[in-house]
This record gives sequence, structure tokens and C-alpha cells, in this order.
Amino acid sequence: MAACWRHLAQRPDVDLRVLAWSTASPSDHADFAETVASGVDCRLLSAQDRTNFERIEQEACEFAPDVLVISGWMSPAYTKLVQRLRPRVRQVVMGMDTPWQGRAKQFLTRVRYASLLRQVDDVVVAGERSWQYARRLGFADSSIHRGVYAWDEVAFAPVAEQRNAVWESPPRFLYVGRYAEEKGLKTLLDAYRVYREQRDDPWSLWCCGAGPLESCVNGQPGVTNLGFVQPDRLPEVLRDATAFVLPSNYEPWGVALAEAMGAGLPGIATTACGAAIDLIRDDWNGQLVATGCTSALAEALMWMHDQSDRLAEMGRNAALSAQPFTAANWCRRWSRLLELGDDAARDQDLHDRMPKQTDVAAA
Repeated sequence: MAACWRHLAQRPDVDLRVLAWSTASPSDHADFAETVASGVDCRLLSAQDRTNFERIEQEACEFAPDVLVISGWMSPAYTKLVQRLRPRVRQVVMGMDTPWQGRAKQFLTRVRYASLLRQVDDVVVAGERSWQYARRLGFADSSIHRGVYAWDEVAFAPVAEQRNAVWESPPRFLYVGRYAEEKGLKTLLDAYRVYREQRDDPWSLWCCGAGPLESCVNGQPGVTNLGFVQPDRLPEVLRDATAFVLPSNYEPWGVALAEAMGAGLPGIATTACGAAIDLIRDDWNGQLVATGCTSALAEALMWMHDQSDRLAEMGRNAALSAQPFTAANWCRRWSRLLELGDDAARDQDLHDRMPKQTDVAAA
């Protein structure tokens, strides 16, 4: 998201402040460098401050935003902030990536968070599945907008241009994500073992990440654990890979897949990955496989292995498929949303009274 906010912050008519959670806590398994948010007025909240409403309210009230953006209902402190600031802001926007799965608690969300949902003017969803959830929460079609996530084309698109010189190097599968159950890492490792048994010259598998399943990654034949890789180093890792694999059991979207395909890598992903539904087209730029199925994933790895004469073509197709989801396009969509809103009469009145600069607070 840092690249997205950076694009928005560069607009002369937007003053942006972001309240984000620091990832320094060991439980986050992703210790991002603070430089990731360079170019953005970003205030990082420690693990203790995440629930400190007084601290969050002070930051927001001092900034006095025209627009308040919150990331769903995951944080009681953020949802409380909506209730407190609603009379002072002209627009409340909620991002959400949770896919509709028909679970009992999802049916209750509309009741449980009714007071919050009534305060939200617009909701931005990750894809079709979260669009379905937003509709069931009672939002009208005109209030739902797609594209809550995007990838940084400034960092990753140049890699796609370098790919033609890389296809002759030793081929590698690449996984980037937390080493956790919901990411399907065990399924990937099992599928990779099956694949290695079926091919005389198997590709290696690079894994980038950290988490409770790290011991499962270490010591596996053909598998290299690169550990947690900072975003500024990830393009060089992608440049030396051949195909990207995202085997998640649960993945509301999956920016890592968009980054990899934007960098020119064919993709293999499970149907649980929201981004896979948007990006992957079977046999054109990768393979979509059943979630949690070792045999299906192993077959996809073998299929990719056998496509040596099509890798460059599929890589170019992958880069094309990722273009709609660049951070620059994200900024264009959000700019329209923040300027126009959904109700024409209301927005014309607001536009007449608005100052030239719009202050946006994202929590």
C-alpha cells in the first residue's frame, strides 16, 4: 500500500496522513523497514498503541481530515474513530478484502457492526468475492468500488523488461509470503517433493518469508530459505526466478502475486487467492489450481516445468495482466472516488464548499 499512498500524496490537491501498524512485533513475522513508507506522512503505531484510542484520536483530530479512510472493522480503535469524527468529515471510506464465504459470523456482521456501516459513504473492495460480501452488508452497487490493493510498478515493472536475458539461467520456482498454515506452505512443500520425484532435472524452489513454519522449509531437498526479504530487495529476487507460486488456503487478494506477474513471472496460484481470479488465465500466463490439493499443485509445477519454450511468452502475458492493478491506476481510481463521491447533488454541494486541498486520513 505504501506505493499507492505515495502516488496519492504526490497530488498537489491532497494532504495525506497515514496511521499504520508497525510490524516490529515478532508476532507479525514481517519486520518491514520504516523506509518502505518514505514519501508519505506515516505515523507508525506500536503493538501497544494499536489499541490506544486516545493516541489515535489525538493524531486524527490534530490533522482534522476532510476524508477518513479505515481498513475495515478489524480495529476497535479505528471503528471508534469513525464514530467520533463522522460529524467533522465530509466522507468516510472503508477498505475491505474479506471474501464472502457464507459463514455464520459473516451473516451476523451486518448486525454486529451496524452502527459503523451506517457511517460509511463508500467501500473499496479487493475483488469479486469481497464485492459479494459488501453487497450482503447492505451497500448499494454505486457505493462499492473495486481496487483496494495494487502493486508498485516503479519497483517491479523494470524487472519484466529484463526477463529475456534471464530465461537461460537455472530455472527456479519462487514463493513469497508468511510461513504459516493459511498460506498453504505445507501443501507447496509436499507438492514440490512429488514434482522432484517426477522430473530428472527439477527446478529449485526459493522461499521468502518468516513465520512459525520456518522449520518445515529448512533442510528440504532443492529448497532454499531466503528468509524475510525487504521490498527494496524483492525485485532482484524476482529477476532471478522463473515462475511464482502462491499456494494459499486463505488469501483475500495477494499483492505478492501481482508484483511477481507484473515483474514478468508466470504464476501458479490456488482458487483461494483473490488476485489469482483477477490475474491468472490458464495456459496463457500460468495455472489456477484447487486449494489445498497436493496432487493438483504438483501437476501444475510439472506443467510449468514442461513449458520451457513458452516461458518468455507467458511472462509477457503475465506482465500485461497485471497492468490494471498498478499503483498509478489505483491512484486514478481513488482520486475519482474522493472527488466525486456517489451522490451527485451532495457532491456538487460539497465541491462548491470544498477548499482546494483535500486532507485525507487513512487509518
